[in-house]
Amino acid sequence: MIRTERIDNNFFIPAMQQVTISDSNINISSFRALRRIIRALDVHSRQLYRKWNITSPQMLALHMLASGSPFTLSSLAENLNLSMSTMNGIVDRLESRALVRRTRSTLDQRKVNLDITDAGKALLDSVPELMRDLYSQAFNRFSQHEQVLLGELLIKLADTIASAAPEMAANPKTMPAYDDLISSTAKDFTHH
Repeated sequence: MIRTERIDNNFFIPAMQQVTISDSNINISSFRALRRIIRALDVHSRQLYRKWNITSPQMLALHMLASGSPFTLSSLAENLNLSMSTMNGIVDRLESRALVRRTRSTLDQRKVNLDITDAGKALLDSVPELMRDLYSQAFNRFSQHEQVLLGELLIKLADTIASAAPEMAANPKTMPAYDDLISSTAKDFTHH
């Protein structure tokens, strides 16, 4: 017997067809949901820049450096999934504001370590992480099973999209060099 589902008062379709229709709708709906998340991240990034003159990637770098783990430019770039050139630009700007310092390793002079300064820690303490807090609140509303499933699916989606982009296929751990840019026609934004 073929299982059917009612889609209105007078029309039944086989359940398999319903899945196909639903797949099409979920594809559009999920893409729109991703766009809404991207938009929220963009708005948050702009607020960060307007109020504290810092970008989201710069804040992420400061958070990583504040974790206490030792980082070089390459290890920080790898942890943040950014290219070396993007990471270098971020660190340059943070260093110019005395939020980060570069120091040569005493064991290997070729190695340059990155450290967050007291000014960098003070900035982290003064800037609210609204987006991270909102994400945590929303994520914690899911059951543990849903959290694991969502995490796995997001990683799978990111890996699939990254493998489809030629510039990312060569090195899936890096993002294009425009990740630290804020572009706008507004006068208070510059490329940082």
